[in-house]
Amino acid sequence: MSRAAPRPSALHAAANPPPTRRLATILSFPALFLLAIPFWWYTTSIVRLPLPESRIEHLSSTYSPTPHAQILFTADPSAFPAPPPGRHQYETKEILQSLGREVTKGVDGIYARKPEKERDIRRWDFVYTGDQEAQRTPLRVHIRRWEYANSSFPLEPYVQPAESGLVTSGIPAGTLVVPVHPEQIALINSILSVFPPNPPDLPLRALKYTPNITLSFVLLNEDATEGSYVRGWDIDQAIKDHFLAHLEPLRPVFNFTIESQILFHAPLSFEPHVGLIPEEEQDRAIDEGVEAVNSASTTDAAKGAEVEAFISETVDKRGERVWVIDEEQLKIFVNSEKWSLDSGSTNNPVLRFLLYVPSKQHRPMRLASPDSAHSFLLPQFGGVVVINPPETSAPAYHLSSPALTPAFHLFTQHLYSLLALPRLPYEANKLHIPPASSPFHPQSISLQPLTPWQVHQVELARMRENAVEARKTLMGIVRLVRKIVEMKVGEGVRRMVSGAVSRLEEAQRTDGRDVLKTFTLIRDAVTLSNRAFFDPSMMGLFYFPDEHKFAIYTPLFAPIAVPLILGLIKEFVAWKKGKSQKKRALQDEGKEAGGDLRPGEGDVDEEPKGVYGE
Repeated sequence: MSRAAPRPSALHAAANPPPTRRLATILSFPALFLLAIPFWWYTTSIVRLPLPESRIEHLSSTYSPTPHAQILFTADPSAFPAPPPGRHQYETKEILQSLGREVTKGVDGIYARKPEKERDIRRWDFVYTGDQEAQRTPLRVHIRRWEYANSSFPLEPYVQPAESGLVTSGIPAGTLVVPVHPEQIALINSILSVFPPNPPDLPLRALKYTPNITLSFVLLNEDATEGSYVRGWDIDQAIKDHFLAHLEPLRPVFNFTIESQILFHAPLSFEPHVGLIPEEEQDRAIDEGVEAVNSASTTDAAKGAEVEAFISETVDKRGERVWVIDEEQLKIFVNSEKWSLDSGSTNNPVLRFLLYVPSKQHRPMRLASPDSAHSFLLPQFGGVVVINPPETSAPAYHLSSPALTPAFHLFTQHLYSLLALPRLPYEANKLHIPPASSPFHPQSISLQPLTPWQVHQVELARMRENAVEARKTLMGIVRLVRKIVEMKVGEGVRRMVSGAVSRLEEAQRTDGRDVLKTFTLIRDAVTLSNRAFFDPSMMGLFYFPDEHKFAIYTPLFAPIAVPLILGLIKEFVAWKKGKSQKKRALQDEGKEAGGDLRPGEGDVDEEPKGVYGE
């Protein structure tokens, strides 16, 4: 007996899982997505903590804090004559207090001459020996009496330089010294000159304030392979002699890092053109050389011989050709592509002081300027000084500290310009050149370090700059958060913004007696505001708006979603079809059950079918 072939429905049921298992498998995928929605929502949600917007807007409408300084007013014990017998003997402090009141009245009167809208305000007061504020103020005014006749002693106020030697005046360096003078206007004008009513404006060439600055000194040989190049220099001694005296007073404002290097191949990206040495430059060189010889020689015979030899050598060079760098070539003088000037050891702003040594074939090299200068300034970058070594048969040179003195005098001037450091106003009716401490130690103005008066003006100028920048940065953060709804504002950003606002408010509340404290608060405020503005958590969603999200997620989920949706539709259709078939089967069973109760009707209905079937 042969086995009957299985029906197709049986084969289909054996090959495929049951409908319930198949439906559970398909529903597991969307169930997994639904279960992952809370995790996805937590990981992709944007945290937008509230910022102190009202406090920031209030700060934006206020002025920058201007500290009120104290000036210590002192005098020599013998500065004021003794009264005649029978008159009251006043103490020196009492006399200074009376004189101080008259000086402040005079300064206020000068300020009152301007229109009310342009009127300045005196932002300093005198303090005297014994006062509590006198111990911490670096600003000093001293009335001095010179007991001995001296033609070099000025009759106008001057700023006391640093003294060295066995005999000194005992006056601290940086003190505004006022010689005994019958006119109080000399004292008033001198104070106005060293303490202007408003801090100086920062020029565009000055470097934007940053607490950490790197000073890079680079000696560049155009081509050492041609010989006659510089192989070494006394950079440590030159920095110690010419730069440290100017950097040390700025320690409360800037933190300097110094580095140096020597490059033996620094070619120019252009060819200088040939020119002639101007006669004016030759005459100036003769005068300077003769003066140097006279100051160095000891005997008249030696002076005459050296002066004659120097003039003869200089005159022989009249009409000698030189290599000239014009103004257009100065713009591309620094060849950053081929010169390795970048400092890889720090990310701080770098001020570069370049000492350029032309190759043997390009000597002497001059700059095309009216005064035939040997240096030029690059705003917010640094300065360049061109040095031409003497013509000798030596294959290499070593620049000693005295040989570097002219170049470092120029570098000092560049430093003052790049950092916007004020200079003392050596003008008539203002300040006089300070006298020499002794005939053996002549005073040089170019080497005089920064005085407390100048440092105070630097602090005020940078304080105003930082306060303006901090307020602008905070307002920028508020505007960005309002405009970009996708921007994240986390706890770290809010903490930095709140810290910056708190420091600015504290600087506003200070009485202005401690300038350094106010400066530190505002410096920290601008640092925190910049960190908050450039925080990675805020910048992360700048470039991912909703359109970008759809563009990224659609190619990823569309291929997965289509089979799932089609499978669900298919199962739904199959389920609905199965349900309708089951309902029809139940109806058929109901009809069959009804036929059993009335068999006669069934016989009548079945008889014709049998006839038609035959």
